This record gives sequence, C-alpha cells and structure tokens, in this order.
Amino acid sequence: MICSPTLRFPRCHSSNLIALPDGSLLCAWWSGSEEGAPDNVILSALRPAGQRGWQAPRVLTDTPDTTDSNPVFFLYSAEQLWLLYRTGLPWVRLMRIRSNDLGLTWSKPEIFLDEPGVTLRSGILRLENGRIIIPLMRYHDRDGALSQAKSVFLLSAKAEKGWDFSKEFDSAIQGNEPALAQRKDGSLLAFMRPYGIDSGRLFIIRSESRDRGRTWSEPELTDLKNPSSAVDLHRLRNGHLVLAFNDNQKSRTDLSLALSLDEGQSWSSRRVLENALGRFSYPSLAQSMDELVHVSYTFRRTHIKHVEVNEAWIMDQH
Repeated sequence: MICSPTLRFPRCHSSNLIALPDGSLLCAWWSGSEEGAPDNVILSALRPAGQRGWQAPRVLTDTPDTTDSNPVFFLYSAEQLWLLYRTGLPWVRLMRIRSNDLGLTWSKPEIFLDEPGVTLRSGILRLENGRIIIPLMRYHDRDGALSQAKSVFLLSAKAEKGWDFSKEFDSAIQGNEPALAQRKDGSLLAFMRPYGIDSGRLFIIRSESRDRGRTWSEPELTDLKNPSSAVDLHRLRNGHLVLAFNDNQKSRTDLSLALSLDEGQSWSSRRVLENALGRFSYPSLAQSMDELVHVSYTFRRTHIKHVEVNEAWIMDQH
C-alpha cells in the first residue's frame, strides 16, 4: 500500500502516478474526511529508484476552508515537474505547483486556469510536435446548479503562449474524465467513462482526433464494460496500449488491465487485478524505465494501492 487511513486522513481517492527519469515513482492523491469536504488535502509519496517501499506521505497542498482534489502530474521538461489539481466546490479552479528537483520541493500554488466548472482527472500528453493536451471535463451553470459534465481538452497555443479549448463534446452519447493516448500515425484516442447513460449501455466510450486534439469524432460505445468509473490509458514504449478499467457494469470491482496490439481497435488480452467485494477504482498507469507497468488505484476508499506487472503477465490468460 502507498497509504493507509489515519485519524486525520480516513478517506483517500483519485491517485495519479508518474515514473520519473531517475527511476523513482511519485504518486499523489486527495485525503480527508470525505469527498468534497473542506479538510481534503493533496498528499504525495515517493518510491525512490532501486527501492521497493514507499516513503511516508506528505502534504503538498492544503487550501484553507475548501477542498483540494484530483492531482495530476506532468513532466514539463527534464528540469521541471508540474502538479495540477482542482480546488473548491462546486465551481472549481485549476491550480498548479512546480518542482525543479523531481518532486522533492515545490513552489507555492498559483492559479493555472480560472475557468468555472472545469476539472481534470487523467494524464497530460505532450505530442510529437510539442503541443500539450490536458484532458478535462466542464460543467455548465443552469440557474446556479451544476449540469452534466462534458469532455473537453485544453491545448497549448504556439510557443505555449496561452491555451485554447478544443471543441466541446456535444452528443447523445456522453462520456467524461477522458484518458488519452497518441497512436503511431499521430492521431489521438480518448476513452471515457459513460455518463448520464442508462444502465443497459454502461460501456467505455471512445473518440478519436486527427488534428492534434482540436476536433473529435462522434463518441461511440465500445464493447468494454464500465460501471461509470474513471479509466486510464497509456502507450507503452513498444507502441502497445494498456487500459486500466472496471470490467463490470454494476459495481467498481473487477479492476482489470487490458492490452491492445492494434492501436486500440481490439483488446484481446485482459487480466483482473482486484475482484473481491468492495470498490477498487480510479486507476492511474505509468511505465518505468525497466519496462514494468505500474498501477495505482483507490482501494475501498481507505487506501491507495500500487501494483506492478510486466506485459507478459497481462497477456497470460491463465
């Protein structure tokens, strides 16, 4: 386990994992009394290169009188690491802290995006042309209440001078908390949890972009089950895609890994990580320099768990 419950932090959720260039792993998540509570903070833990154990968690952000949640790391450059997170409910703003020593010390928080109703969950991509894409979801204000969230992407402008939004998803099939991967031909693949869909159609939703994230194809249902819970998607260095998701339409169990050898068209290899009673959800994927695949995820809302496997394990059907 990366973290276990304490009197101060009885609940935890929504971890994000990154493999750093020095061989270490860094994980962040929110912890507090309950989801959305004003005592929620962002915690982080490090697993140093060459070691098996995780160091004790430490507080990265603690905004007074409001909730901090949904941390997401991004290696902006070899010298600088970002952590984006959301603060406040219901109309959140996105915040950023930066580190120039791979997470040992951090800057003071600064507003990254002051856009009401926008939040993030999954990993950030830098494309081959240098563009940065941040997967988001945006809630809309209807008479002061939050409406259904729609997926949207934040795109870096030329020379990273400002940011632009992609065209917002507006379809009969809606998904949110998008996870991204870039394919060999440069196109982008997004997988999303189903949202606002009747229980008979609870499958992961997919969409594609062929203009570096500016516009997206009509969302469509896949044959991958999902109980309306976040997924993660990651491109391995050999080009294969790995997907972490709950292979179940009724509850957040059967947390599984699936492998695609054909750019996300099919997912022939699947292995279950957790299938006991309880909720196991919100996975985050990373690949370390030794080619191992790492997964962090919420374990019954009281722990953050870390598992490492190799690609052969995912492909082994026994």
